[in-house]
Amino acid sequence: MNKLACPTQILNHFRDNHPEITFIRFQWQDYSGVLRTRVLLFESVITLVAEGKPIQAAGIAIDCTVNNIIQHRAPPRGMYWAVPDWSSLRVASHPQTALVMCALDYEQHNTIRSDLCPRQALTSVLREASNTWGLDFLVGFEVEFTVMKSCTSSDAMVRCSDGFGLFSVAGLRDPCYQYVEQCVRQLRAQGVEILAVHTEGIRGQYEIVLGPLPPTQAIDQLILVHDYLKDIFFRHGYTVTMSPKPVDSEPLANGQHMHLSLQPASPLLEESFLAGILKRLPGLCGFCLPLEVSYGRLKPNEAGFSVAWGTDSRLVPIRKVKPGHWEIRCIDVTANMYSTLAAILGAGLLGLAGKEPLIWPDLGVPENQASDCSESLPQCLEDSLAILDADTGSLATMIGRPMIDQYIKLKRFEIAQVKKMNPKAFRELLIELF
Repeated sequence: MNKLACPTQILNHFRDNHPEITFIRFQWQDYSGVLRTRVLLFESVITLVAEGKPIQAAGIAIDCTVNNIIQHRAPPRGMYWAVPDWSSLRVASHPQTALVMCALDYEQHNTIRSDLCPRQALTSVLREASNTWGLDFLVGFEVEFTVMKSCTSSDAMVRCSDGFGLFSVAGLRDPCYQYVEQCVRQLRAQGVEILAVHTEGIRGQYEIVLGPLPPTQAIDQLILVHDYLKDIFFRHGYTVTMSPKPVDSEPLANGQHMHLSLQPASPLLEESFLAGILKRLPGLCGFCLPLEVSYGRLKPNEAGFSVAWGTDSRLVPIRKVKPGHWEIRCIDVTANMYSTLAAILGAGLLGLAGKEPLIWPDLGVPENQASDCSESLPQCLEDSLAILDADTGSLATMIGRPMIDQYIKLKRFEIAQVKKMNPKAFRELLIELF
C-alpha cells in the first residue's frame, strides 16, 4: 500500500484483503509498560475516519499503575485521543481482529498537547537525529520468555517449560517447543523477520531474535510478537511471560535486550554517541528498569552492574557488536519501550552535541578487563528516579520535561501502591501482564 494513501484507502484495502476482520484494537503502551486498548467495530472505524472524527482513548490512558490504581491529579483530568499510525495496521492473533498502534494527544480546556506521549517523544528525537545529524537508526530485539501454567494443587503459576537451555538441542524436545514453532510460522506470515530461535538460560527459557527495523516500527513489531506468543500459548492452556523474574525460587531472569545501530555507521560520531548514553545511564535506568524487580538482573551476563561497555562483552550493560552497533542489555519488558528508546537516543544525541569524550575503557579488550568500574548502576528504582529527576535540562531538551515529570510522579505513586501488594500476587500479576 502506498505510504501516502489516506486512512480510508488503507482501511478499505485492508478490508478487501481480510474480509473476516470485525474488530480493530487501537493500542498504546502506558507509562507502566502495560499495553492498553479500545476495541471498535471495523465499520464504525471506517465511518469515523471518513467523517474526520477523532478516536477516543481514555481519560486515564497512561495514568494507571501496573496494578491498575489510577493516579489522580489536579486540575481535573482531560481526555486522551488515539492517533493511529495506520502503517502499523496488522492482523492480530485473536480471531477476526486487527490492531493498530497509536500515539496519544491530550486535550484539556480545549487545548491539545502531545508532549506527554511516549510515542511522539520518540518521533521527535528521531526527527532531531535526522535533521541535525543526518542519522537514522535500526533497532532489533531479543525476546526472552518462559512458559508457565497454573498449578491446581498450590493455586500458583509454575514454570512448565523445562528444556535444557543455552542453545542445547535437548531443550527443543520439550513439549512446549512445538508451540514456539507455531508462533514463528504465524509471525512470518505477518511479515515479521525472525533471525533465530533457541533455548536460553539453564532450563525452561526460549529466545526469539527479531530482525532490525527503524525504531518505531521495531517496537510495534515487538508488541505484535508478544501478542502472538501470549495468545497462541494461551489457547493451549499455557501462559507465556517475559516478566523479569517469573519464578521466585530460581535464578531464571528474562531481559529484553535491544540492538541499536547508527545509520550510516560513522567512526566520527559513534564514540560521542556512546559517551552520551554512558554518561546518563544511571538516570536512563529509570526508564529501562522501571520496577523494583527489574534490579535483580543487575549482574554480569544479565544486565551488568556498572556504567561500562565492552566489545563482545556480556558482563556489562552495553556490548559493542561492531562499529556503530551496540546491544543494550539493561532493559526488560516492563519498560515503555517508546519512552525508553527516546531517552536512550536522546542521550546519544546529547553526547554528539557536546562532543563528549568516551572516557570509559573498552572492557572487552583483555588489557582493560581489570579496569576499575567505580560508578555502579542504581540498585533500586527510587535511586534511578532521583537521578532522572535531578536532570534539570539534559534529557529534558530531547524528550521534554512534562513527560519526565509525569512519568516520575506516576512511578513514585506506583512504588507505594505495589508495596501494599502480596509479593506472590504481584509476581503473578507481572506474569499475566508481561
